[in-house]
Amino acid sequence: MSEESPREWVGTPLDMSEVDPRGIKEIIVELDEGEEVLRPKTNERFGSYELNEAARYIFFLSNHIVKGGY
Repeated sequence: MSEESPREWVGTPLDMSEVDPRGIKEIIVELDEGEEVLRPKTNERFGSYELNEAARYIFFLSNHIVKGGY
């Protein structure tokens, strides 16, 4: 985790020791216009399928931004 913001995490899956082992409740994507919060739809915490879908969404969002569409 970054010392600047307790919500910010930058790393690889190998650096996951700093993430709460009981699960992920939300994913925050910060944009210039504000932030978008992703929360699990069916449970209190993300399951593997929902994490995979969130990762796909962020991947496509980042590609859209890089191409200048956002």
